[in-house]
Amino acid sequence: MSQSDLSGASFFVDDGFSGTSFENRPEFQRMLQAFRDGEFNVCCIKDLSRLSRNYIEAGTFIEQVFPMLGVRFISILDNIDSYTKPEDLDSILIPIKNLLHDSYARDISVKIRSSLTAKQKQGEFIGSFAAFGYQKDPEDKHKLVIDEETAPIVRNIFNWYIGGTSTTRIAKKLNALHIDNPYTHRKKKSTKRGEIPTDKSSLWCAETVSRILENRVYRGDMA
Repeated sequence: MSQSDLSGASFFVDDGFSGTSFENRPEFQRMLQAFRDGEFNVCCIKDLSRLSRNYIEAGTFIEQVFPMLGVRFISILDNIDSYTKPEDLDSILIPIKNLLHDSYARDISVKIRSSLTAKQKQGEFIGSFAAFGYQKDPEDKHKLVIDEETAPIVRNIFNWYIGGTSTTRIAKKLNALHIDNPYTHRKKKSTKRGEIPTDKSSLWCAETVSRILENRVYRGDMA
């Protein structure tokens, strides 16, 4: 640390989580707990937008929560330090900047929803993962193409069910054949493993089979 009055550090990074809410940011909650436990007493951020893009919550933490916990608040680019310059916390610039960050986040959210709605109306795929048996077209991620590796499994599921086999027996048959269920297959193929839960079973079950049988995508609908 280059600052003589600071020592020790830990980084808390909520990459991929919206800055408009504290509750849905696991690393922020971990940081907050560290403050409560007395592990740290300084919150240092790049600028106010890194703390929150929610005008009300940002103000609450800066004006009430951090002082109550005895936490020194530093925003580097905003030149804010609640210990060396406590008078800056009363500046009208802080709520104005927080309001601008809030407005920016809301504007971006509206534009994203509008863009996704337009893509949906054009019949484009906007999901994170393709349905089991399909994959995103390598040349156009908004189109689905048949996954030759898993499509035969889906065809077998439908054929077995039409032939009178129950979903429970289909699941047992797939497990007996050591076929990966959709979750396990996606986990093995994904390049973004952090997006996939790790607490799910790798076995097929009747519910998984039912979801495939009821999925409109398999009858040609882009849903």
